[in-house]
Amino acid sequence: MIVGIRDYLMMICETTPTTLTETNVQICRRSTRLKIKDFQSRVSWSVESEPLGYFTLLPTELMYQILHTLTIQDIGILSLTSKSLRDVISVYINSRSGMKRIQPRKLVHLRKHSCKRTICDNHMSHYRNIGLLLKRTTCLYPTRERLRILENCVSQLQGVNRIFTCQALSCHGQLLSTFTRGWEERECMRAYLTVSESQSMTNKILMMLSGNPGSNSQVEIKTRRFFRHVLLDQCKVMEDLSMWLNFILKPFPMVHQARMLYLLYGPLCPNTDVIFWECMAEPSIGEGESRHRAIAPLSEIAMALKALFMHKEWSDDDVISVLEELTGCPDEWLIENIARLLILCGESITLKVLGSKAINGKMTDLGNTIVAFSVVLYDEGLRMSWLIKIVQQLCQMMRTSQDVKAFLASITATYKDFILALMYTPGEEVTTMQIQVHHIAMAQSDFMQGLMLQLFGSTPPSLQQPRISLQNYRKEN
Repeated sequence: MIVGIRDYLMMICETTPTTLTETNVQICRRSTRLKIKDFQSRVSWSVESEPLGYFTLLPTELMYQILHTLTIQDIGILSLTSKSLRDVISVYINSRSGMKRIQPRKLVHLRKHSCKRTICDNHMSHYRNIGLLLKRTTCLYPTRERLRILENCVSQLQGVNRIFTCQALSCHGQLLSTFTRGWEERECMRAYLTVSESQSMTNKILMMLSGNPGSNSQVEIKTRRFFRHVLLDQCKVMEDLSMWLNFILKPFPMVHQARMLYLLYGPLCPNTDVIFWECMAEPSIGEGESRHRAIAPLSEIAMALKALFMHKEWSDDDVISVLEELTGCPDEWLIENIARLLILCGESITLKVLGSKAINGKMTDLGNTIVAFSVVLYDEGLRMSWLIKIVQQLCQMMRTSQDVKAFLASITATYKDFILALMYTPGEEVTTMQIQVHHIAMAQSDFMQGLMLQLFGSTPPSLQQPRISLQNYRKEN
């Protein structure tokens, strides 16, 4: 009996744990399966009902950590996937974590000059990506709200806020140009007003224009740097350049428009950032670096004038008037520099400027300009066929044959006066050589006038001019 009870108890001890374990396992399996099923149903419901899908299950901190690991380009592309994700990214950009993410990273400064260029390119690319990110996250917002977001971002970015160094302004300009690319002109006008007012540029311009050229050199160079690096130098096509120039110049009178144009594109003093206002009134014919420094800004001024000719709000008369004011700012330009500027502007603009002089009967100015053209073309090694074509078209624009004769006579008279002025030295007696040169110059003048009259279709009744002795010429001049 006792043995039977012991065997029964041992059997229970051996079988009961096994039975309980199996029972527990079955219960555990049944519970896990239900939990997984319930979790999957909730996830499926979240994916179907929530705009963010699986991202809805993530806490904000974890979502920000995910965005922090992405590049700025990827974040911008991600913002285009849905409106809800765009809103999350917008909040992230304005947060402390997001602002820290878009701040430019400090690159290791290398001593080699080539590496400095690489660092600058990396900074420009970084700000270009920021502009693209802001453009994508605000693409459905009103223009005013987009500009507010842009200014808020710029005000917090290190290195571009109220710093008038060339690199900082270029970064600002790269961000702005990327952000506003493709906008309509009236929207760009709002962007221009917002950006210029944030830097108090209107006050700076009025302060500068209230004094003489060069009297506020620090304000002048800040104004030049801002408009050049932020707006004008970022333009890739002439339409954009004409638009920004119109915004800058149009609010001011014509005299100030010419002065602003020279301030933006005129030459700088050697080894300084001060604008060289007297440069164009001085002879620029030289060699090497001095010649390039004097002539190179003329190509930029010519490009700006051609851009203004393209804009719908600028008539031909407006641009011609600004050009004439420009060539007298601050003093009358050297005639050769005016000729260089017109040559760089191209045939169309040159004919409009010279045609205006022809219509108004300014034959002496026309003659001086044509002679200056020939000197510049010779110095630059260019063909005279361009100048001959200009003279022919000017003759066709004149109303009467008398105007043509007066125009051609002014050309030959200018050549003759230049030669005699170079030959004559005050206080010296007239030599036999000077008398011979004088006769040759007069003969050449007669021959050139007759030849041009024949070539351009006018036959004068008499080619004979009154003889002027060298002594009389010295008395008259």
